[in-house]
Amino acid sequence: MRQRKFQMIEFFLKIVTIAALIVGLWVIPALAETMYVKSAKTKMTAEPSARSKSLGYLSAGQAVKVIAKEGRFIKVSVGGKKGYIFKFKLTSKAPSGGGGGGGLDLLSGNQKMAAAESSSGSSIRGLSPISENYARGHGISAADISAVKKMESLSFSSSQIDAFQEQGGIGPYAK
Repeated sequence: MRQRKFQMIEFFLKIVTIAALIVGLWVIPALAETMYVKSAKTKMTAEPSARSKSLGYLSAGQAVKVIAKEGRFIKVSVGGKKGYIFKFKLTSKAPSGGGGGGGLDLLSGNQKMAAAESSSGSSIRGLSPISENYARGHGISAADISAVKKMESLSFSSSQIDAFQEQGGIGPYAK
């Protein structure tokens, strides 16, 4: 009688363990970490290398599912595609306003980055008339103000920025 009771408890524990494993297989993917793209035109590559084939570009605020972290790159899934994104292009903080678009964006033409899409430590802003007047009032020369305005008028394509980073060994090309 005692042996029969032990067998029933053992059988019950096996059933509970199997049920927990089955439920776990459904729950674990739902717990996968979601991260968000920091800046517009973020490249997703086929391999964990900036020199790898580009699979497309993501929009600022785009949500991605993290699959794995591999060195300086994070393997992600988005829009049914899997690829790699340089880790500093992602954040765990959800964007205000509910998140980005639904998948990879196709880039065409010479698109410019909006100020809100900046991922640099400093913000992108023009020299407003108020700032310009303040600068003049504090002894900043007209030549310096003109130089700032000239810098503000510059724009670079994604491929130019990528080539600059590669040549300098910075960003996703850092060793």
